[in-house]
Amino acid sequence: MKYEVELPDGARQIGVRRADEGGWWVSVDGGAERLVQGTKVGTAEWLLTQEGVTRKHAVYLDGEHVYAQHQGHAVRGTVIDPRGAALAAGSASTAGEVSTPMPGVVVRVLVAEGDSVTEGQVLLVVEAMKMENEYTAAIDGTVATVHVAAGETVEANTVLVSITPS
Repeated sequence: MKYEVELPDGARQIGVRRADEGGWWVSVDGGAERLVQGTKVGTAEWLLTQEGVTRKHAVYLDGEHVYAQHQGHAVRGTVIDPRGAALAAGSASTAGEVSTPMPGVVVRVLVAEGDSVTEGQVLLVVEAMKMENEYTAAIDGTVATVHVAAGETVEANTVLVSITPS
């Protein structure tokens, strides 16, 4: 997964992927990947090991904002998650339509035509890129049409559910 982190001195591109040996492979601005292994030891505290050296780090996420303490330096940034932004855009493509920005397989459909739904309610789950993504209602209303079924493969920009506003 790639993230853009906006820091006071500029934006950084952070690449993170799970390591088979435990931990994560992390790269900054397209540089070499480094294996980082960690253990959470408190609400916002981690022991992170990189290249055989273990250090305590404070990391706290508050929505899109991250606060960290690294070797005595405070860092504050805003994380821009392209996958999350794409999912949010797909959930709110048109007020009454919920669509997927990426291809995938419908795993679960949690509503039926005629159901009343509220803004933020999970309507269905689509697996894409080996991750299950929940799609939510952008408005309060009634489910007019469920366009897909569990097990169905969908293409990018497929309308999944149509909602009539209440």
